[in-house]
Amino acid sequence: MLALVVAACAFVAGVLLYPPVVSWLTARGAGQHVASYTPAPHQMKSGTPTFGGVIFCAIALVAWLVLDRSRTGFIVIFALVGGALLGALDDLTNVRVLDRLGLAGREKLAAQGTIGILVGIGLAWGGFTRQFFPGLGAPDLHVGVIFLAAIAVVAASNAVNLTDGVDGLAATCSMFVFSGTAAIAVFAHQRSSVVIAAALAGALLAFLVYNWFPARLFMGDTGSLALGSALVALAAELHLLWWLPLLGIVFVAETLSVIINVTSIRRYGRRILRASPLHHHFEEIGLREQRLVACFSAVAALGTLLTVLYARFGTGSAA
Repeated sequence: MLALVVAACAFVAGVLLYPPVVSWLTARGAGQHVASYTPAPHQMKSGTPTFGGVIFCAIALVAWLVLDRSRTGFIVIFALVGGALLGALDDLTNVRVLDRLGLAGREKLAAQGTIGILVGIGLAWGGFTRQFFPGLGAPDLHVGVIFLAAIAVVAASNAVNLTDGVDGLAATCSMFVFSGTAAIAVFAHQRSSVVIAAALAGALLAFLVYNWFPARLFMGDTGSLALGSALVALAAELHLLWWLPLLGIVFVAETLSVIINVTSIRRYGRRILRASPLHHHFEEIGLREQRLVACFSAVAALGTLLTVLYARFGTGSAA
């Protein structure tokens, strides 16, 4: 019941807050610059307001402050806010510096790695060192959880960021993922995870009202980096860090498509996919945005469902 109430309140808050935020961002020229290598239809989206992730991050933060304020929840909130601040700096660079689409790759990776290490230290300090692994139960990683969390934060935040290239895609997939995470947290009786995951799921649903095709607002790196970082912290606190690839299966596929295509171009001088990330490949072969989002979201929902079933029945408990 708590999860449903939190999600519903977050949705209502988001629906009420987003219209004035869109107007405020538009008035201040906070429009995103679109990369020249993206498919032609995306060039028309240049100038669409960004920074939309600020609202769903703020809603999750307020939900934690009002309903939880636990140290366990703070680890997730730290990951969320840390990712949001880094993403906001990246978005600000995109908006204000005409010849740059954001921070340099090394700068971003260094900051993400630092956030990941700090999240990992928090997880180790909080006792979340046991993580379920297929066939091995839940071995204790000890301080190894710090390094695993750091790698996961870098990977997940960039993966969500890569997925955020079609109207509604990253937000819909993330909504399913956080809804499933909230369900797992309910089974595990982890109140802080329930509150934060449910708040993000509800707020993302509200965001989709304005981000669905044609988008009036983008989440920007402010939202995508925050979501990826928070997802890692939530999964770790539910002892499911090794199950992130299944939980975020669409994010993984998008990342692999970039790695495969870039490697093929550099080593063999030819593309395997027409474009990458993967959603751009399907756009190039003629799949319309709405149908593409529906198909990818169905895969995200399936990955989430399988993870929830494992957490519920495969482990006895995710706690």
